[in-house]
Amino acid sequence: MTDLMDRTENLVKKAKALGADEAIAKTSFSRRTQVRFSNNEVDITKVWNDYLTEVTLTWQKRVVATEIRNFAEAEKRVEDLFGLAKVSQPNPFYGGVASGSFSYPESGADKRLAYLEEPTAYVEAAMEAAGEEVPRDLNAGGALFANYEDVYLVSSEGPMGRDARSAIELSIRAFSEKEASGHGVSCSSTLDEFDPVMAGRKAGEIAWLARSPVAGEEGSYEVVFDPLIAGSLLGRIAQMASAFFVMIRFSVFVDKLGQMVAPEYVTLLDNAAPYSVENRLFDDEGVPISEKAIINCGVLKTYLHNTSTAKQFNTETTGNAGLVVPQPWNIEMEPGSMGREEMFAEVNKGLYLTNTWYTRFQNFVTGDFSTIPRDGAFVLEDGEIVGSIKDIRISDNVLRMLKGIKSLTEERQRIHWWESQFPTLSPYMLVEDVRITRPR
Repeated sequence: MTDLMDRTENLVKKAKALGADEAIAKTSFSRRTQVRFSNNEVDITKVWNDYLTEVTLTWQKRVVATEIRNFAEAEKRVEDLFGLAKVSQPNPFYGGVASGSFSYPESGADKRLAYLEEPTAYVEAAMEAAGEEVPRDLNAGGALFANYEDVYLVSSEGPMGRDARSAIELSIRAFSEKEASGHGVSCSSTLDEFDPVMAGRKAGEIAWLARSPVAGEEGSYEVVFDPLIAGSLLGRIAQMASAFFVMIRFSVFVDKLGQMVAPEYVTLLDNAAPYSVENRLFDDEGVPISEKAIINCGVLKTYLHNTSTAKQFNTETTGNAGLVVPQPWNIEMEPGSMGREEMFAEVNKGLYLTNTWYTRFQNFVTGDFSTIPRDGAFVLEDGEIVGSIKDIRISDNVLRMLKGIKSLTEERQRIHWWESQFPTLSPYMLVEDVRITRPR
């Protein structure tokens, strides 16, 4: 694979020779596996190789980028890209990219995920586990993805690195009735920590409990959020910590650095940890990844930066490039001390929500949003599930809900699926005074 590094470096040299001020090229070669299943049967298994080179160059504060999938045309594409820069408008907020040389640790990527043996066996194990929880009329479907990726990055400003990244994840949705479903996921960077049985069991357990739902009632409730829905919401919150979204005022965190935005027992980290499906050694500028607290003991501590946004805020990059939009890699909420059943016992009358989709913000700065609970949704009385409900919506404010977090469990689960864009390590969360409405 040394040839791929050489080719990547040559594109950077080509851009500089044309007159670019800065240039970064990143080549990724990956081997991917996908299994899709529905109606309790595997529909398709697919394995393919994927190759991509991304080139970004700047000229007099013009920033342009392209994707190249055929190296035979690569130098011509760089020439065209430089031509595009010369007719583009300058970006007055552009502040450059990271410079210098960095050393990186050894990647711990799992090479077995490049050539995954019998991928359908993991799907079958998940469906079997779901079937043990749904003794009749099970209907299960979902998808398994596995990926092993070699990444080569070269910057004209000094950083140069090779990374290997691996991921495997399974998402299963189980039905016991038409309107009674449960969702389970398992995701990991290694095969050893991947647990499709756990995902299937959870999907089946929730689906069986969710039978015969009735329309929920509007009102304000104490709500236990399952890690699946908590992870989805935490991803949205962490994304708003991107300095880019703060700059364009698509964030509740505008002008809130150093302020209390949650109770003191709430700490939210960004950490591209080795276990995560977004594990990595460096960001898109070549800056080494490091753990950082977005919220520490309830206080908003940092925005997420690349070099350019950091200059706008008179600070340093946090290693979260995105050359244009800094982003979180893997979100961790620090655990609490409660057990799940202990948390349920705290609720005299409330709800237990297991999943969500279609989260939409009516106002990004104030944090007003709505989202539709999906799959099992339950009424809690005196710590016990006493009924299954449907046709409800959360209509609330994300900052108000953050401040309303009452307790967290010690147990956490890794969450990632198509509704949860950023992987999270999420506990169960008990939030007070959550506003529930009916879809109109």
